[in-house]
Amino acid sequence: MKFANAWRLIVVALLVALALPVGRADAAGRKTQNERGATVVAIGERTTTVGGRTLPSSRQGESVIVVGEGFAVGELIGLWLTLPDYSVISLDDDDLVADAAGAFVVELSLASSLPTGTHHFSARGQTTGRGGIAPFFLAAGRGPQPSGGAVLQVAPAAARQQEVITVTALGFTAGEQIAFWLTLPDDSVVSLGTDTAGSNGLVSFALELPSFLPVGRHYFTAFGKSSGNTAIVPFTLQYGNGLAVPGARLAVNVGSAPQRSLIQIAGTGFTGGETVSFWLTQPDGAVLELGSVQTASNGSIDALIYADETLPIGRHYLSFRGDASGLSGFATFILNAGPTEPGRE
Repeated sequence: MKFANAWRLIVVALLVALALPVGRADAAGRKTQNERGATVVAIGERTTTVGGRTLPSSRQGESVIVVGEGFAVGELIGLWLTLPDYSVISLDDDDLVADAAGAFVVELSLASSLPTGTHHFSARGQTTGRGGIAPFFLAAGRGPQPSGGAVLQVAPAAARQQEVITVTALGFTAGEQIAFWLTLPDDSVVSLGTDTAGSNGLVSFALELPSFLPVGRHYFTAFGKSSGNTAIVPFTLQYGNGLAVPGARLAVNVGSAPQRSLIQIAGTGFTGGETVSFWLTQPDGAVLELGSVQTASNGSIDALIYADETLPIGRHYLSFRGDASGLSGFATFILNAGPTEPGRE
């Protein structure tokens, strides 16, 4: 089992889920004032009460039906989902069309990688501009319970991003395929692939923890495909770039900026011609590498960072390190919600 490739698959899965933003909703779930004139309803597997409101609800791994009415006959309809952090992903592929009654019905599978919480489905007719919004609550999927006497161990029990841990599964059937996955702090689930148990029913492997994983309490799960044995173990992931958030109040605050804007980074005092690397620690602790720039002959840097709409709103920490001088540090900035319509930056 090539666990080194497992994270690459996870990155691809996350990009598939988040790489098609088409806008942003505000805290009340409204995307723009144009979301009027039509009716959109979400029908879940059940209902739940959130903040005094009864909302349709389903669990991760289940499905939801979205129904829209009041559109023009035969018009193309844009459909998207606003997540609990207000980031937006597109759900249609230019093939959702209103029927002879000006309506549509679509059933959507809810991936386990989607975060739990209150979401909003939005639809808009591309010809009439009519639209509507429907709230929906996504609950955590039902995970398996430990069974069969199997045991899963992680050493150490807590580690930092970019460190290596050892995962060991015991008590499975010799030669059976064992599936592994990781449940993140927001209850989303990512697959780590499968491996074959040895003659002693044991599997052990080293796993490097990438910087994009969020800090917090995670759970590793192992499932024997033949025996049905299941083992679960908790694990705590810590910051991996030396940034201690409680001490971040000592950092320089460079202000705030909206999504889909350019943030100017300027600095002096570096070695002339050296490479300065940048990375961004997001509000949930996930770390995003931003690349590097080369300083001028006088040791200064002048760079622009594009804060696109996939970045979550909130306080970010921009860290830097010079590869020759060893100079390092970080600054904070607040990312605010961007324009509700692309092109209105």
